[in-house]
Amino acid sequence: MREPLHCLPHAYGQFADALERIEESDGLTQMATAIAMHFQKDVTLDQVLSDLAEIANTIKDRVHDVNPHALVAHLHQYMFEELGFQGNDEEYYDPRNSFLPWVIRTRRGIPITLSLVYKLVAEQIGLLVDGLNVPGHFLVQTQVGDESMIVDPFDGGTMLSLEEAHALVRTVIGPDEAYDETAFQPMTHRQWVARMLANLLHVFSMQGNVDQIGAMSELYDLLKVVHP
Repeated sequence: MREPLHCLPHAYGQFADALERIEESDGLTQMATAIAMHFQKDVTLDQVLSDLAEIANTIKDRVHDVNPHALVAHLHQYMFEELGFQGNDEEYYDPRNSFLPWVIRTRRGIPITLSLVYKLVAEQIGLLVDGLNVPGHFLVQTQVGDESMIVDPFDGGTMLSLEEAHALVRTVIGPDEAYDETAFQPMTHRQWVARMLANLLHVFSMQGNVDQIGAMSELYDLLKVVHP
C-alpha cells in the first residue's frame, strides 16, 4: 500500500484495513471512523464501538418483548426522544456533521451520518437496517417483521410511506429533477462510504480547501480497490 500524500497515515491505514470487510457492519464502522481520524486526532475505534454499544445496551435493557415493533419503539424512544439525535439544520455544511464520533457525541449531524448511527445501534438490538441512496436526503429502511419501514433519522426518526419519501425527495431536489427509482433499493456499504466521502469533497470544494480535498480523494481512490 502506498503512503498517502494528504491523508494522515493512521487514518489511511485504518480505512484500507477495513476494505475487505466493508460489507460487514464492523468494516463500515471502521471506515467511517477512519474518515474522522484524519480530522480528529483523539478518535479511536474502540471508543466509537463503546459509545454505540452503550446506546444499544440501554435499549436492550428496556426491551421485554422481542417483537420487532417493540424493538423499533424502544429504539426511537431512546435515540430521538431521550438522547435527542436530530439534524443539524443550523450548521448543515459543517464538515464535522460527517464524522461519526462527533455525531455520536453531539447527537447532531446530516442525514447520512445520523442514518449510520441508527443502523449501527439498531443492528445491535436485532433489527435489519439498509441505507437508501436517495438523492438530496439520505434515508434508511428498517425491516420490521414482514414489513419494511422508511425512516428519516435527520427528522427525529419520522416514519415515511414510500409516497411520503418520494415527496420529500421532490422537496429537496426540486419537482422537475429526474432521479432513478432504484434509489429506493437497499444500497451497499461501499456506496454508503462513497457518498460520505462525496459529501465531504463537496463541502471542502465550497471552502476551497485543497489539502482536505486531496485527503478525501485519496480515501475515495482506496474505496475503488476491492483488495488493497
